Amino acid sequence: MLKNHKLASAIADCGFYEFKRQLTYKCEWYGSKLVIADRFYPSSQICSNCGHQQKMPLHLRTYVSGALR
Repeated sequence: MLKNHKLASAIADCGFYEFKRQLTYKCEWYGSKLVIADRFYPSSQICSNCGHQQKMPLHLRTYVSGALR
């Protein structure tokens, strides 16, 4: 959103509830599936390949899977 200032201001103007409502409507209209992740879901700590979860400090950005160790 930082690169697209028009999109960022449009989202800020309508608020996140309205943004979510419109996304839900558009997904129903086009037959898509909208997946809303829980606020505390540890998506950056879970390997997308094997599903292994490891705790990571915020300054680390590289995930090393437990299956590769």
